Amino acid sequence: MQIIEVLVEWVYLHWVTIIVILHVSLSLTTSLHVLLFKENERTSLAWIGLVIFSPVIGSLFYWLFGINRIKRLAQKKHPQTPKRYCRHSKKINKFNHLPKHWNSAIIAGYHIHPVNYVADNRVEPLINGDVAYPAMIESIKSAKLHVVLSSYIFDYDSLGRQFVNALAEAHQRGVIVNVLLDGIGIGYSWHKSDRALKKLGVNTARFLPAISLTGIRFINLRNHRKILSIDGEVAYIGGLNVSKNNLVKSATHPIDDVHFKVTGPVIDQISQVFTEDWGFATGELIQFPHFNPNTLEQKNNHSVVARVIQDGPDEHHNRIRWTLINALVCAQTSVKIITPYFIPDQTLMTSLHAAALRGVSVEIIVPEHSNIPFVDWVMEANFSRIMEHGIQIYKNKRPFDHSKVVIIDDIWSFIGSTNWDARSLEFNFEINLECFDTGLNTQLTELFTLKKRNASLVIEDEMDKLPIYKKIRNNLFRLFSPYL
Repeated sequence: MQIIEVLVEWVYLHWVTIIVILHVSLSLTTSLHVLLFKENERTSLAWIGLVIFSPVIGSLFYWLFGINRIKRLAQKKHPQTPKRYCRHSKKINKFNHLPKHWNSAIIAGYHIHPVNYVADNRVEPLINGDVAYPAMIESIKSAKLHVVLSSYIFDYDSLGRQFVNALAEAHQRGVIVNVLLDGIGIGYSWHKSDRALKKLGVNTARFLPAISLTGIRFINLRNHRKILSIDGEVAYIGGLNVSKNNLVKSATHPIDDVHFKVTGPVIDQISQVFTEDWGFATGELIQFPHFNPNTLEQKNNHSVVARVIQDGPDEHHNRIRWTLINALVCAQTSVKIITPYFIPDQTLMTSLHAAALRGVSVEIIVPEHSNIPFVDWVMEANFSRIMEHGIQIYKNKRPFDHSKVVIIDDIWSFIGSTNWDARSLEFNFEINLECFDTGLNTQLTELFTLKKRNASLVIEDEMDKLPIYKKIRNNLFRLFSPYL
């Protein structure tokens, strides 16, 4: 008892010294970690400044939100053996019908992401949940062997309950069903959909639970992928979460979006991404049916050359960024981008400007109002810089447009879950399809044109005339763009 009293008295007398020593030690350790493991100079400097000038709190924020710890863990936990059939051999597939100047992009693509480009796929755009959800639910109801579903948000509303019932009915028919939900995204529905699925016997798992003994340090890293794959015969990917807000014709707060129905051999790559994520979340290796080429209906309807590009804060980091840069280098006539958030880093912005300087038409459609006001302010702060060298930006007047599409010339397209911001490119696990096909590009260009008709062109003079308080607000939030 006397020892405790002496200790308390000593702490009372030297508490300032103790705090200073703790702050200096913690700040030094944290700053050294920043210097050794952070690649971006601006981000590194910002973290060091926060660590030094915000005693303890700055270091705490860094260790919780600033470290990409999964990069090392993923290499140990993700199952590697099953993905071998998706990887390319040393002999590179050649597609003679593609424009010759894209051959170098395909060669570079294999080095960026060593996964096969495969032919004979069909990719069908499904506009908004009004079209996409009925097709997805019907595919689940037709499942015979195995269904896997991954979603960032799975609302337990009238639409979500349709999915829950369809998945539960499939399970009751003897179909193997695996549903993977993000640990943060599931919170949007207060975990109701997860509980409902489990109650009905459906096998679910959470990707990086928000609250766990080991997961709190991963709270900034989310699984943003949207994957539905059935029997190795059909798959769906894109930007749609499971929510009645995507039923544009009936929603109170409608959200425009586009999803894609995929058939063909690239389904194996989509399913493989889910298998890896499931293995990471649960430690279990599931055996999902492979694509059967005999199921192709008419080969002339399956003309898309495609492959999956997966990205995340793990061994796949930066693959989407490099894929975009690689494609922008090959652009000859036009680049068309639809994205809900457009806050590209300096490298991507330079690639877009380089294309514009070559005479390539670069057009970007963003929402007039997104669902995150401060992101709108950051985008507005960047408009003048973006519009240099003739890049045109359009603000879609529709209710929030969540679509994510990139179209280059009449041959290349990039579709999936990725936004043009740091959150997607640095912290989220994402999945996209890189596609070569003139027919698909024609459909996507029609979608772009339709959205453009409902959008207004951003004029540089209007940006110059913004009230000074808005300019200060916008540029203040722009300083935090690497963390949004």
